[in-house]
Amino acid sequence: MLAEAGLRAAQPRFYIFMATFNALAIAGIVALAIWSPHPAVLVLSAVLFGFMLTQTGMLGHDVAHRQVFRKGRPVALAGWILGNLMMGNSYSWWTRKHNIHHANPNHISDDPDADYPMLAMFPEQKSRRRMWVMPIIAIQAYIYPFLVMFIFITMRSASIAQLFTPDIPMRIRQAIGMALHWTLIGLLLMQLGGWVEALIFLAVSQLAFSLYMGSVFAPNHKGMKMMDDGEELDFLRTQVLTARNVRGNWFADYWYGGLNYQIEHHLFPTMPRNRLGDAKPIVEKFCAERGVSYHETSVGGSYKEIFQHLRRSSAGESAE
Repeated sequence: MLAEAGLRAAQPRFYIFMATFNALAIAGIVALAIWSPHPAVLVLSAVLFGFMLTQTGMLGHDVAHRQVFRKGRPVALAGWILGNLMMGNSYSWWTRKHNIHHANPNHISDDPDADYPMLAMFPEQKSRRRMWVMPIIAIQAYIYPFLVMFIFITMRSASIAQLFTPDIPMRIRQAIGMALHWTLIGLLLMQLGGWVEALIFLAVSQLAFSLYMGSVFAPNHKGMKMMDDGEELDFLRTQVLTARNVRGNWFADYWYGGLNYQIEHHLFPTMPRNRLGDAKPIVEKFCAERGVSYHETSVGGSYKEIFQHLRRSSAGESAE
């Protein structure tokens, strides 16, 4: 049905537009940071730079799912440009982790995106955490936005560690891409007037990147059904019951990079993001006909559910 409607066909013009817009926006932000000496403009440009880094990551996400290119070689090249060169991350590390997540969404043991050493995303995880982490878990619902601010550290450290694993593909190429990224960042910082301005731009841009990234990915699964060890469901229920949609419009679709249609994305990961909204009513009807719960809420509703879930998990209370 979706294929007949043309919803799974490649969308080259859409992605050419998005890539061009991203490149021009980043160039404009860099020019603004260099040419304007005003501190407020420096901070604004840093925030916008972090925002566009996240948008670049969303394009890399689509590339990894073969929404942009179907063949391996263009995927690998685009992934290197978007991931290693433009973001300073190991593209193979992220792709491997993300593929595991898609195969095991919200699984208490097997989903890397549901396992944070300093948090209990599910009540059952409390018993697996070290004692010194318990005070943090007790207030995790209140400090979660603060912890999200350090996503850039975990991503970069994991990317560097990946370079030293024995089975990493294209090790030298990935290392070169990451080194070029930080060389370019260093050259940019040298143009900002002094070490204070450089530190401000670097810190603000990375924090903005982390907060935006966290705001996009948190609503996808947090607070939804947990898959426990030994529990088995069919593919449809595994992907739908563990995911949450955020109600779409043109702004939300851009802000979330299409991931506000998380249910459709998990069912059809190769579907271009600009067709997910068209697939939504078809998928929702399909689920209703089979008695499968399909959950969608507003932006504010999604964050309310997340923080309520974090409070329940820290108290050891199950939502199910």
